[in-house]
Amino acid sequence: MSLLKPCININPAYTTNNIDTFQAGLYQLAPNNSNLIVRVNTTSNIGLSGEIQLNTSLFPYKFQGYNGSSWVDFNATQGQQGIPGTDFTNAVNFNNLPLPGDSSAPVSLGSIFATTHIDVSQSINDVNIRSLQSGQYTINSNLQVQSLKISQNSNIITLTPQPLPYTWNFTGSNNTISILKNAPDDVNNYSWGDSSKWIVKQGSTILKGQAVRITNDTPNSNLVIIPITYTSLTGVNPFTTPMNMLGIATQTATGGQTCVVCTKGITTALCTNNITADFISSSAVGSVGIDGLVGKDGGIFCNTTPVPMVDYIRAGYFLESGTGIASNGNYALFYVEPRFQIS
Repeated sequence: MSLLKPCININPAYTTNNIDTFQAGLYQLAPNNSNLIVRVNTTSNIGLSGEIQLNTSLFPYKFQGYNGSSWVDFNATQGQQGIPGTDFTNAVNFNNLPLPGDSSAPVSLGSIFATTHIDVSQSINDVNIRSLQSGQYTINSNLQVQSLKISQNSNIITLTPQPLPYTWNFTGSNNTISILKNAPDDVNNYSWGDSSKWIVKQGSTILKGQAVRITNDTPNSNLVIIPITYTSLTGVNPFTTPMNMLGIATQTATGGQTCVVCTKGITTALCTNNITADFISSSAVGSVGIDGLVGKDGGIFCNTTPVPMVDYIRAGYFLESGTGIASNGNYALFYVEPRFQIS
């Protein structure tokens, strides 16, 4: 009986014919080379227990082992669960910081996290998180009002701004005419005081700086605004033929558009000399505080004669004085304080 002896094949890349027949066996790089590898069949039908093959009929290819009755895939299996590591919440503490002793510093962008870096590999670290706090306003030197209401539940923090009375600051450099008054080519005039937004009546056009009044838009019964225009105020009766003044428009708008109106406070008014024969207008304003009356086109004029026994609309008073302040078509700094005078 002959004996089967294991043999070592030479790497096909070394042989002169460079032919690989894909046979299983023991291979070496070159004769007498110590680098040996074992190659398994790509497919096998011998059926020996413990046999290994590379099944190329599957995609992707799979290594398989024969268990005596069938080929079994070499698959990874999950091992036993190891000892639990240190939990993140046990390594890092999140702290809501208490109220500080020093005063808060104003910033352009606030940061929630006070701690920006931690190293949990060294020791347990604290992550400090800034708390949210409402600011306060001081009114009339003796009343403090909370500016922000803060509420929370398990999921949400709600910040609700509180309505506050506003105090315009006209101190220091904020009280100069150059700051308070608009330039003629500005699209919108300032409103340093009370203001409200309205819709202009269809078919009407309102000019910035013009006096306006409230009326009714007949098709839909909406309250809208129109410029104050008239030929005569004679016969005006507050009970039958009323004439009101809401304020002075801060922008030019046409029918259906919105317009912001300064109802009381400082704005820039459009001057006119379109007045009735009952008055004599002047382009010069004698001093700050001179009354400004509403002309026939809704502009404001300065009257230089004692008011006769006629009806008129006092829009407020001029905040500028000098020559040319109330010139026709000019814009003047004005304090809006409407009042209708019936003789």
